[in-house]
Amino acid sequence: MGKRAFILRRLLHTFLVLFAILAILFAVFRLMPGDPTAVLIDSQLSEADQKALLAQWGLDQALPVQFWHYLQNLLTGDFGISFYYRQPVMQVLSGPIWNTLVLMGSAMGVAVFLGVLGGMFLGWRRGSKGEKLGVVVALLLRSIPIFWLGILLLMIFTYWLRLFPTGGIRTSGYEATSLWSVYFSWDFLHHLVIPFATALLYYVADPLLIMRTSMLEIKGEDFLEMAKAKGLKDYQVMKHCVRNAILPVITFVAVWSGFAFGGQVLLETVFAWPGMGREIVQAVIRHDYPVAQAAFFFMSFIVVFMNFIVDLLYGYLDPRIVYR
Repeated sequence: MGKRAFILRRLLHTFLVLFAILAILFAVFRLMPGDPTAVLIDSQLSEADQKALLAQWGLDQALPVQFWHYLQNLLTGDFGISFYYRQPVMQVLSGPIWNTLVLMGSAMGVAVFLGVLGGMFLGWRRGSKGEKLGVVVALLLRSIPIFWLGILLLMIFTYWLRLFPTGGIRTSGYEATSLWSVYFSWDFLHHLVIPFATALLYYVADPLLIMRTSMLEIKGEDFLEMAKAKGLKDYQVMKHCVRNAILPVITFVAVWSGFAFGGQVLLETVFAWPGMGREIVQAVIRHDYPVAQAAFFFMSFIVVFMNFIVDLLYGYLDPRIVYR
């Protein structure tokens, strides 16, 4: 099977997986305990008025019919209306999406970069004092609960040194007139520092340890011994090792990206960060399943899409892999 046929088959598999996810999410949120219509309908209304409201929202129809209409709306980018906010779902999620992407996307991007770099040198210098110290620090950072780490940084840099604000994304009373003034203003960056540092310290350990372990496995391969026998310099041999050792990290990042988009509920709670994590929890509690469905679907879509990209990258990064 050629590369083009492989890509087409993987695309087909991706669409089937996304369809299955949509169906599962649609069913799960309608089978959950509790009555979501209680958010929409006042119990003091007459029975006729209650039925009229159910018909207006399409909740009086059979589940297969509701699912069909839901799929039709998705094709036009319509994720429905929030039961709680009475606004389009995309309008409700647009703010939390950007807030989470800025915080978690930047923190995890830097964490992957530093983790790969650190794991590369730790794996190449196995047995040294620096390698032992690096592993201990990485395990310590990964073992500390993220909310405890956040509270610790808040105590040091906010309450003791008074260098940064306690939470939120902007100072009370600050009015942003554009996207640039929201996410690139000094006020926002000032609020971003401590949450960013917390997420970075917590998440940098995973790619570092994975990269180190992968480097140790690749170091014993025959092709590296051959490269050394040819007289290649140490950094050139390490370059060949890194190209193969980075594959497990890429796979890990593909799955990790979904968590980045979904936010970190504990982190967002500690810093009062209005992101996707808090919004998802609140949507589930409120039985606002249009919002919850859309949020979980976006998370799933990113994971599935990133895994598709990883499958294509594997063939480029590792010449031994053949598309079949």
